[in-house]
Amino acid sequence: MIAKVCGDASGVLKGKEAVGAYWAKALKMVPDLHFELMSGCAGVDSVAIQYRGVGGRVVVEVFSFDAGGKVVKAHAHYEEK
Repeated sequence: MIAKVCGDASGVLKGKEAVGAYWAKALKMVPDLHFELMSGCAGVDSVAIQYRGVGGRVVVEVFSFDAGGKVVKAHAHYEEK
């Protein structure tokens, strides 16, 4: 979705400013955005959530945390439709 929204083929955001700009643009594109949580799993220093997102598409996101509890890496995996 980052590549689609931002036009950056790398699909990578770095820093709070880039994340904020991404969400600002994405929310303008889909003003009625809604997520339906399907499940969540906890691991060592990470969590994974599965939900239905835009257009009912299934998404799995994995967040890795540092010792201070801040997200240091995230991966999003989207169902092909």
